[in-house]
Order: sequence, then structure tokens, then C-alpha cells
Amino acid sequence: MLKKITLGILAFILIWIAFIWTKYHFSYPDYSQEDINNIFKKENLKAPVYDSINLRGYSIRYLTNRGNENVAPNPETGRKKPYLFLVHDSGKNSGYFLDYFKNKDINTIFHVIAVDRIGFGGTHLPKRESNGNEIFPMEKEEFGEKADYVTSIIPSEILKQERQHIEEVRIVTNGCSGLLGAKAFNWMSLSVVKAFMFYPETEPRFIGSMAFSKLISSPVLSFLFPRAFVNKHKDLLLIDDMRGKDRKSLIDNAKYSEDKNFEREENLYYKRNEGKRLKSLFFMMSDESKKKQTEKMIGTGQFSVQTIDKVDIYTQPQFVFDKILANEIYTMDINQIKK
Repeated sequence: MLKKITLGILAFILIWIAFIWTKYHFSYPDYSQEDINNIFKKENLKAPVYDSINLRGYSIRYLTNRGNENVAPNPETGRKKPYLFLVHDSGKNSGYFLDYFKNKDINTIFHVIAVDRIGFGGTHLPKRESNGNEIFPMEKEEFGEKADYVTSIIPSEILKQERQHIEEVRIVTNGCSGLLGAKAFNWMSLSVVKAFMFYPETEPRFIGSMAFSKLISSPVLSFLFPRAFVNKHKDLLLIDDMRGKDRKSLIDNAKYSEDKNFEREENLYYKRNEGKRLKSLFFMMSDESKKKQTEKMIGTGQFSVQTIDKVDIYTQPQFVFDKILANEIYTMDINQIKK
């Protein structure tokens, strides 16, 4: 009897490992530039291109549609397009956002950027030998001491490289990585930035879930699993602080930043918009209970917390686009993004 139970457990573990490899390796959409070119050629569309930026030793890869003729500045006014910055959830990569680069409305209005976060897709920490002359100490592990800081500045640094200056920016985040929208907001030129966090996981994880992530991330077991799966759990451990001990300071900083940057614009906007307040952070929740939970966490009506339908935002770009436009009422008239 004991032998049968043991064999049953081993069979279950092997089947589970095979499932993980299928999902996070064999079925994991990690596209090359050639793959993307072929996909878009079949649909007679202009393909986005990969580019990269080096931040504190990390090579950060991202997709951009800057080659699209719609992104070029208006020849008469010189005005550039607003930016849509897409940040994927743990375990995914920029390739999950390909439908956004196919959407006509989005590509007509926005300069679109989708980033590979640390540990996913083409973003990684190259292995290099230290020569002792580095300005900053070299990071030894992909999810090391600098990973949290680099994650925070990725949007602002990529936008600089993509020549964003005073143009409006809309950041989209999702799931376990949802609060990265608030973190990115705190590091940017705030008067033009709004972050839309779709179904963000804002509460700390259970102890058992955290212990499981530590187990999968350990050298003892990590070699059994594909990179995307192991890095998903390393990423979740990195995000745990943001959802736990650092959450209050994250939200408080966002409140302070918004108040400070909108102090002048608020008076003009408030009078013209029937008492509505300018807003920069949008928590898009899947049900009323999560909405109330988020409102309690924020402790103020300063940010927008909304209940929306639950959809797969990676395959429903029009849904996300419509939600962004619907909330442009919280932007100064002259800066509103319109269809």
C-alpha cells in the first residue's frame, strides 16, 4: 500500500513538472524579431521592433512601434504622440502584448512600448567579470540587490530613450505586478503620467505561497524547471515587499507626488469640470469586494478605484484602450487623449 502511494505521488510530481515545462517553455511565447516580422507580414501590418537599454548592468529588452508612420511627429505642429507603456505580469513577457501592436486605434494614437521585465523574455543580467573599476558594484544575481531599484526606473529610462519629453504617458500593469504602476508613477514626470493597474494583487501573499516560491527558487530545485517559471517565483518574492511592508510608503509617496504636481493645475481643472479631481492612479478591480478592499488600503478618495469586467488584457487591447479613454475626464482638457 505504501509503495503504491509513493509511486502515485512520484507520478503526480512528474506529470506536474511536465505540465510546467509545457506551459513555461514549449508553449511560452518568447518571440524573436524574425518571428514577429513573419506574424505581422501575414497580416500586412508594420511590425514592432526590439530595442534594449542597459541599466546598472541589466540588459533590458523592449518592443516599440516607433517605426510606425503614425508615431512620427505632426509635420505641421511638431507635436508627438502620447506614450502607452505596457508592463506584463510575473511569468510573462512583452510578446504577450503583440495584439496591442496590431490594434489600429492604439497604433494610430499611441507610441506603444512593451517591456520585458527582469528575468523574462530578453531581459537579463549578463555574466561579466569584475575589473575593479566599476562605478557601481556589479550585481551577481539576476534578482539581486539592485533588481528592485532597476525595476522602478525601467519605464522612465526607456521613455527617455524613446524621446519622451512632455507627452502624456499611460502605463498599464496587471496582476501580481499591478502595484508597479504606482512605483513607476513615483519615478516619473508626474503631471503627464497616469497608471492603470488592471486587477492588481495588492494584498500580501499567504505564508505557504511565499514558502513555495522560496522552495522553487532554491538551487536545490530550480534546475528542474524552466527559466520563466523559476524567475516568476523569484519575481514574486521581490514583489512581496511592495505588497507588504513597503506598500504604505508606496501609496503615501504617490499621494504626495500627485498633490505636489497638480497643485497649480488642480484649481483650473476643478472649476471647469464640475468639481471633479485630477487623478493619476487607477485601480481597476474585478469585483466589488476587491474594490472595497483596495479603497480601505488607500484610505482616501484621491485615486480612482473602479469595478470592471474581468477579461484577459493581453488579448483584449480594445477593452484596455476604451478604459483609458473613458478616464481622460480626469486629465486637463488640453492634455486629454482622444480617439
